[in-house]
Amino acid sequence: MIDDVTARLTRAWALSYLDPLASSALARGLAEDDSNPTVVRGEASLLVALAEVRVGDATAANEALAQARDRLPPAEQPRLAMLCNEVHAILLRRTGRYVESQALQATIDARGDPGMTALDRFIAHNSRAITNKLLGQVDSSLRHFYAAADAAEATGLPGPRITALANLGGQHQVLHNLEDARQHSEQALAAAQTAHVLPALLAAAVNLVVLYEAAGEARRAREMVEYITHTGHAWVDAALPRYGLALAIGHLAVGEFEEAERYIDQGAVGAIGDGDGVNQWAWLRARCLMHRGQVEAARQLCDETLDAARQAQLAEQPNDLLQLLRTAADAHEAAGDTAGALRMLRRAQAQYEQLVGRSARARYIALQIRHQVAHTERERDGALRLNESLQAQIATTHMLHSQLQEQAVRDPLTGLHNRRHLFDMAPGLLELARRNVRPLCVALIDLDHFKLLNDTFGHQAGDTVLQRFANLLLQVLRRSDVVCRYGGEEFVAVMPDIDVEGADAVLCRLQGEYQAQTTTTTTGVRRLPTCSFSAGIAIFPKDGHSLEQMLLRADRALYRAKGLGRARIEKAPGTDFSVLA
Repeated sequence: MIDDVTARLTRAWALSYLDPLASSALARGLAEDDSNPTVVRGEASLLVALAEVRVGDATAANEALAQARDRLPPAEQPRLAMLCNEVHAILLRRTGRYVESQALQATIDARGDPGMTALDRFIAHNSRAITNKLLGQVDSSLRHFYAAADAAEATGLPGPRITALANLGGQHQVLHNLEDARQHSEQALAAAQTAHVLPALLAAAVNLVVLYEAAGEARRAREMVEYITHTGHAWVDAALPRYGLALAIGHLAVGEFEEAERYIDQGAVGAIGDGDGVNQWAWLRARCLMHRGQVEAARQLCDETLDAARQAQLAEQPNDLLQLLRTAADAHEAAGDTAGALRMLRRAQAQYEQLVGRSARARYIALQIRHQVAHTERERDGALRLNESLQAQIATTHMLHSQLQEQAVRDPLTGLHNRRHLFDMAPGLLELARRNVRPLCVALIDLDHFKLLNDTFGHQAGDTVLQRFANLLLQVLRRSDVVCRYGGEEFVAVMPDIDVEGADAVLCRLQGEYQAQTTTTTTGVRRLPTCSFSAGIAIFPKDGHSLEQMLLRADRALYRAKGLGRARIEKAPGTDFSVLA
């Protein structure tokens, strides 16, 4: 009899993160059987509380937890009493009391290890990871997710392993670390397939649709949609409306607009009723509207969604916000609103830079944790120094971190530095010019008739022009000059140790070489028209003491160059700021 009770308890624990409802049913039977010892009934009540707090009702979880506490005094059952506190911390978090949950978890940790099992460690680390994530503590959250994954492997149970892999994939996806997110999500899918766990299988497959599309693998995203919709289980069919937006992404990735719209309509009810997924729904709907030629409706939808999200301060997936901003830029441009398109492109670029920074940090932490694990394993085995392979991995980690940091300040299309780098570097150059009493010029350059070129020859041709102009900038300007893509077809050059006449001469040479370029479309068939640019030059300190002041004066000079017929370079006139120093 005792062996049977023990086996049923062990089975209930094994199911706790694989099939919580089955775990709860098994544990409830043990908890309600008065012939069982008090400690068994207490442990069974704890399992019921764990299942209810994860997938059930908060009131039921509270009741089961109270029963468990009554039957498991801390002095007699320190480990199980500790687990009662862990479940209480999860309950606090699930009811929105994140700070209280974290405080209780800190209290638990301060009391030390009361003989925790691998499953106990998984529950603790997984709970702390989610709490930290909700509180915006990204680094500690990621470290706890990795610790949970390590503990999950040690349990030998499929439920914790699938949960840990799915959580890691989801966290890396939020941090825009698409490579690690895909790896963990693919592992979670494979583990769920092996264990025949449909809820976990569906969740992992849906995540992979979004990840494949974000990584530019449209065909794989569509194939994953096919896999999901042909699973052929009634439970999956019932759950599909909940995941409609992700399935729409898979269809939209390969241009299947009608199929995408069918799921978008479902998502309007299932995914955004409480504000969650609004940005994702909006950019998908706007893309379909633009495909139908309803440009103004698409632009209005994007603007209203962005405005509503800002006012409500909704916490949206960062990649969805990036997609919405890019869609808004396209809608504004298609509607003839060039200024609005440029504004949205600048916001999109800032969002992209933020995502690249997050991704770099996430990759760095992930690699750092792997090295720490490897180091710990070697110490445990008696090895006191790292071998050459591990040292090479550490060097690779630092190199990757440097590369990702560099990506954060690079424009992905032209390879030039971006606005972030400009505003990081310019203050130091201005201060150096002030100390050494040396000249410095800021040039703002705008390609002429660029929208017309895009409209006539297509965006690919426009991208080609931008890339070739960027290469020309690097060839003509000096190595000491800081050259950046400012946004859209605008470029900025900060030129130390050169006066306004010298800067004008450099830009004139640039104009001549740019107009002499012969550029064809991406197909190589149609020759593009002769291109030119307009530019405004501001000089330090005459036109300002800060980059913002000088850009403003350069912009005014650029505006005058445009008004005088374009293909001109104008100098900023007006107040002499140097006399105010």
